Amino acid sequence: MSMAVKPAMVGALACQRNSFLFGGFKTLVVSCEPKKDKKGKTEGYEIELQDTILFPEGGGQPSDSGFLKIIEEDGDSSVIRKILVSHVSRSGLHAKHHVSAHIEPGTTIEVNVDEEKRIDYMQQHTGQHLLSAILECDYKVNTVSWSMGGIITGKKSVLKPSDYFNYIELNRKLTEEEITNISDDIDQLIVNSPQEITVIERINEDEADGVDTSKIPDDYDLSKGILRTIHIGNIDSNPCCGTHLKSTSQIGSILILSSQSTVKGTNSRLYFMCGKRVSDYAKSANKILLNSKNLLSCSETQIPEKVSRQTKLIQQSSKREQYWIKKVARTASEKLKKKLEASGKKRAYFMEEEFGTLELLLQVYKEVSIFLKESFEVYEIILCGYERQSSSGSLLILSDTAEKISTLATELGSILQNLKGGGGKKGGKWQGKISFISNAESAALTGYLSHDFASC
Repeated sequence: MSMAVKPAMVGALACQRNSFLFGGFKTLVVSCEPKKDKKGKTEGYEIELQDTILFPEGGGQPSDSGFLKIIEEDGDSSVIRKILVSHVSRSGLHAKHHVSAHIEPGTTIEVNVDEEKRIDYMQQHTGQHLLSAILECDYKVNTVSWSMGGIITGKKSVLKPSDYFNYIELNRKLTEEEITNISDDIDQLIVNSPQEITVIERINEDEADGVDTSKIPDDYDLSKGILRTIHIGNIDSNPCCGTHLKSTSQIGSILILSSQSTVKGTNSRLYFMCGKRVSDYAKSANKILLNSKNLLSCSETQIPEKVSRQTKLIQQSSKREQYWIKKVARTASEKLKKKLEASGKKRAYFMEEEFGTLELLLQVYKEVSIFLKESFEVYEIILCGYERQSSSGSLLILSDTAEKISTLATELGSILQNLKGGGGKKGGKWQGKISFISNAESAALTGYLSHDFASC
């Protein structure tokens, strides 16, 4: 069902004309259409309102979220019903509110915005406009594109420190001195010389002369829609559909990283954040810093030195471990060779029950492969490793035929419930992982191997 009431167009929505309207906005439901999944089942509804203070996604800015409030009469009393709006999409010049419940067209509803999220979006978006304007005017560096950082959603309730950063892609890399100067310039415009931010609406294409409309989406019909230009004092003038602050002072603060990443050859991504994100990031980073201090038992300034020292110790330990793995593997392979030579069935096994890592088993396999090719046409070898701390292990089956490997894998699988693996379809090597080994399974495995195979 659709009403005769004409909805406001994207470009002239209440949220775009006053971005500080956060709640209590009353309007009418114009249409409510079901959304279908691939099987034709209704999975929600798209609602269009006569007007809205919930911004639809666009211009590099995510959509708002919030809720619709309906007052329903129930006898002599009234009931307030809240319907969450997960996001708002744009379809041409129409804003579509995505909800889980049907609302009858013609219903009067009250729209409310997630205020904290909206202010965050505006701080990042306005900050980006100001940053790009200074780069273009003072440094002749063009902004190719921009992306807002991570946002809290139903699936992601906590942001990582890296999620706080937005980035703009530039046509060249900036120097550290340039970044310092740009940061100082923006701080001046936030604290000492705040600039008023205004919006000019142009109703027809003829008024768009002199405005760069190259980044306007193809499905946004300028002949019917409104071209909005965002002005930051006399510093910047750019077309944009997003919600913005009223003054650069409301940006609050800005943090620009000196480290940049190179993209598309000579382009560069410059990472920054604005407003409350700066303090949130500082708190998050400080927590990591405190944990690092406690773990390393040192002051903040000593952390790099401590980490460097620990890294060197780990590298040395790794080299020692590699040395002894090769030493053990060489000794094990020599014993396996002797056992195979003395065994009538040509069956032998190697087991390490303490630190039997897959890395050790593969090194044994590497050493064993050398003499197998030279001395044995028929053989069955099982290499098994067990790590007591995790109660997990690894297992390799080596044989000259796929049939033997398949039989051994089946027999071992009947002993080890959590054994999974594959390979050896043409003989050679079958590799498996045991996610958990019980004490009973460990004893049964040892019994099976010691009964049918020669131990090295």
